[in-house]
Amino acid sequence: MNAYVFLDKKPIRQVQKLKTLKKYVGQYQSGWKKRLELAELLYEMGRWPEAILELNHVIKAQPQLLNPRMQLGKILQLMNRPKEAILVYKSAIFLAKKEATKQHLIGLVKFCKGKTKSAIKNFELAATLEANNLSHWLALGQAQMDIENPKAALASFEKLLSLESNNLIGLMYSHDLSFALGYLQKADIYLKKAVEIASQDIQILKRVISSRCRKGLVLDAAGKQTKKLISDLLKQASSSPEAHNLLAQYYILRGECQKGLETLKRSSEEHCNNPYSWYYYSLCLFKLDQKEMATEAILKAYELSSIRRDCKIYQGLCRILPATGRLEKVRSIMAEMLEQFPDSWSLWATAGSVFVEYFKEFERGCNYSLHGTKLQPQLADVWFHHGRILSLAGNYKEAIAALTRGWQLLLPDTYSLKSVSAAIWLGESYQHLGCVQSGQKWLRLAYLQAEKLIDFSPDKARYWRDKALAGLESSADLRLDDKGVDGVVTDHYEISLNSSLESLPAMV
Repeated sequence: MNAYVFLDKKPIRQVQKLKTLKKYVGQYQSGWKKRLELAELLYEMGRWPEAILELNHVIKAQPQLLNPRMQLGKILQLMNRPKEAILVYKSAIFLAKKEATKQHLIGLVKFCKGKTKSAIKNFELAATLEANNLSHWLALGQAQMDIENPKAALASFEKLLSLESNNLIGLMYSHDLSFALGYLQKADIYLKKAVEIASQDIQILKRVISSRCRKGLVLDAAGKQTKKLISDLLKQASSSPEAHNLLAQYYILRGECQKGLETLKRSSEEHCNNPYSWYYYSLCLFKLDQKEMATEAILKAYELSSIRRDCKIYQGLCRILPATGRLEKVRSIMAEMLEQFPDSWSLWATAGSVFVEYFKEFERGCNYSLHGTKLQPQLADVWFHHGRILSLAGNYKEAIAALTRGWQLLLPDTYSLKSVSAAIWLGESYQHLGCVQSGQKWLRLAYLQAEKLIDFSPDKARYWRDKALAGLESSADLRLDDKGVDGVVTDHYEISLNSSLESLPAMV
């Protein structure tokens, strides 16, 4: 389960407090309250092995206490020691007096065993029994994120924020999920509030920098501000691969591609045992068309992540290896990937895409993608991915049905680059079937939505806008009726339901 330590406290004060607590614990070794306080501080500082040692002392001295066991279990989870975490959580169940706490702990045990869907039921029950307990909603939201269900996860974190509006973890996750779902303005509001509370927190800084880079704020005065934020981040997290990747992206967006690449190369050399240093380096190499070196880097990331496999690294492997002809290697990796993460719809879609694009195994690829829709049938993105794969396989009628289903699942006022690209794929699929008018309708819609997204992601929005424009027969195709731009965008649900499907033969 994902978890973050928020570091909005001053490091100097933490060091001073650490010295004081260590001195006290050394003088009064039989005491447990200050030792527990010491363990919590060590946890906040990221010194988890030491925190585990102190928590074990507390548990030995006060075996009836529940919270130290839960804290110990959480740290063991973060350190990828699930078997030990399970033993700790199981021992805590017998100490829990409330049914809600028992259900929460049972859920944690199941989560550590990889039974996330079953764990969600326990977290839901705990939240029902104790609706005002933040920890239940946090665990529920994180578990829902783990199975790639952003709608449900956002609802859980918004419930958490209704109980504690300044909760940083809730604000951070709500920002991420709102952005993923296309609630772009809402995402910015969540991030702004988080900044007001803890502007120098590492996790908040990462999101602010990422947002500024995505919006193209890398030049002139705005660029200087972005660079300052990156410097602030690197002072606190000099060994963080993500921090170095943000610096590299800053350079690349400024047109200093070689400087960005050198930043990531240096990061991979200085933190050569961190798989994510190699992961980010591989993506940059691939983007700059250095495919052989990208392959070596992503395979290094894969090798280093053998103890704890990661979805992002699998995605990188599936993207890079086929481009350099490592087809049999990627075939075996995909089999392992789906065994490791059988409930990940995005990985099923990724595998489906690889089978269609590189192996030309159209039926298999489409079936893999279809399986993803069964895992999360309520998500628009799932259907967009499936529709794209069907389109690549030449199954245009089926692609239209899948992409249309995705549009039906979108809520009003949600705009994202994913929905723009889906509109383009719909337009192209209609045109392949000879339905030119319907195709142009979707391409116009893609153009208009891309225009609305330029402030949020200028480069990518302009890319999709230009792609939509290129798909239209002439500039005259951009003329709108009396409704104007907003009218066309507002009517996209009507379009998705009535885009000349009746003009197509019955689908098999």
